[in-house]
Amino acid sequence: MKKMRKIFAVLLSLAMVLGMSMTTFADTKDSAEITVTNAEKATLTYLQVIKPDQTTTTGWAFCDEVIANAYTKAFGIDDPQAVIKQMTDNPDGNTDEIGRALSNVYRDKSAEFGTMNNPQTVNSAGVYAIHASEEGYTYNNMAAYIAFAAVENYEYPSLEDKEIEAKKTPTTVVKDNNDKDDVVAIGDVVTYTVKANVPFINPNDSDKTFFVYDNITGATYDLKDATVTMGGQEIDNEIILNDDKSGFSINLSDLINDSNSNAGKEIVVTYKAVVTGEVVNNEAKAGHKGGSNYGSDTTTTYTGTIVLTKYNEDSSKALAGAGFKVTKDDVATALTFTKVSDGVYVYDPAGTETEVFTGDAGTLTVKGLNVGKYHFEETTAPKGYSINETGADATLAVKGDTATAVITAETDLNDTKLSSLPSTGGIGTTIFTIGGCLIMIVAAGLFFASRRKSAK
Repeated sequence: MKKMRKIFAVLLSLAMVLGMSMTTFADTKDSAEITVTNAEKATLTYLQVIKPDQTTTTGWAFCDEVIANAYTKAFGIDDPQAVIKQMTDNPDGNTDEIGRALSNVYRDKSAEFGTMNNPQTVNSAGVYAIHASEEGYTYNNMAAYIAFAAVENYEYPSLEDKEIEAKKTPTTVVKDNNDKDDVVAIGDVVTYTVKANVPFINPNDSDKTFFVYDNITGATYDLKDATVTMGGQEIDNEIILNDDKSGFSINLSDLINDSNSNAGKEIVVTYKAVVTGEVVNNEAKAGHKGGSNYGSDTTTTYTGTIVLTKYNEDSSKALAGAGFKVTKDDVATALTFTKVSDGVYVYDPAGTETEVFTGDAGTLTVKGLNVGKYHFEETTAPKGYSINETGADATLAVKGDTATAVITAETDLNDTKLSSLPSTGGIGTTIFTIGGCLIMIVAAGLFFASRRKSAK
């Protein structure tokens, strides 16, 4: 009997423990976590804007009158409950209105936004406005809805965790060209690209302009085949050249809307330019808003220069007036140049100079060349010297992957002084000339002697 009592006591204890456990399993979860992804380096702040309120027709209410006004103005509806009903009836819609409302809230209540951890624990259902900031990016306004729900191991109404992905736009600009080693020749046509992203712009900002700017030196624009794309699709936006044609601008402000639906989409501008100088600098700026630039980037291309020095036979003297035909990469056609100064020429595909000469210093400088092997064929020898039929070679090459300055090469060539013409035919005519003169003298003497004799 005593054993039965003990067993009964144990069973009663187990029943009490089980009863207490059932109560635990029936608990609700009274806190939730908000996690923002894609914003690991951002500074986050948050503010609750909508809270539960069973006294209202929707069961929700704005947290204060300022927030209610921010939403009613954005939706154009005077009744705050009508605004909330419109959002609950169409949870995936009203993006423009919600975007404006969140911007209104941040404008009017930014001082009340609290520092947000990531994840952030909250103890109330409702909607939380979230603002993110990070150098080099602009972020869309965000809102996290913490709902009442049945959560695993908990009963309804429990608070459900929420994870949202931040939409951010880089403010950087990437400028590039299609020449891999950044070395070009004058007259080359180079294709350039400018890459930027449509920025997020607060719907309440008074200045919603968005431009792409480009400036170039050492080249002239060729925009007849230029294109502008957004997200891979070509868009019709006019490229406007500056008055001095040293730059252009593209007004992309029509891509900005209140919902920022285009924010983050990549803008790609593609165009061509013809190289006219020894160095080409090209800078692009984008995301220009309210007079400040979101970002910029520069690409630079260079040409090559070769200096040839003409020497006498023992290299003791540099020789002026030596003429050369210049060819490239074993192609027989002579390159054409434009003379810049004494002994200095610039490569010019439309030039007329096919023979280039060393100047007073005995040097010949040719500029504006691309990489490659060049041959200098001597076509005119300096006065008193003979042509060196071997000619001279020089190679322009990049050290490393890309050039960082004008690339250069040097070469030289020696000429032989003209020799005196050799005497031919033995002793030549000299002895006959002397003999002739002697005969004439003797003849003249005999003539005058015979006359004296006749006179006597």
